Amino acid sequence: MSAAEIIEQIKALPTDEKRKVTEFIRELDAKGPEMVHYISRDRAREASARIFEKHDELFRKLAQ
Repeated sequence: MSAAEIIEQIKALPTDEKRKVTEFIRELDAKGPEMVHYISRDRAREASARIFEKHDELFRKLAQ
C-alpha cells in the first residue's frame, strides 16, 4: 500500500478516528530521535575492521 493510499484512507475516517491517527503520528515523531542509536568511534572502527577482514576478497574485487 502506498503512502497516497494511506492518506486517502485517513481522509475518509470519521473525525474521532483521524484524531487518533494524528496522536499516533505525533507520538511517533516524539520518539523518533530516541530510535536512533549511535556507537562510539572505537566500536565503529572495530566493527569495520572485522567486516573488512571477513570479506577481504570481496572488497578487493569491488576495488578493481
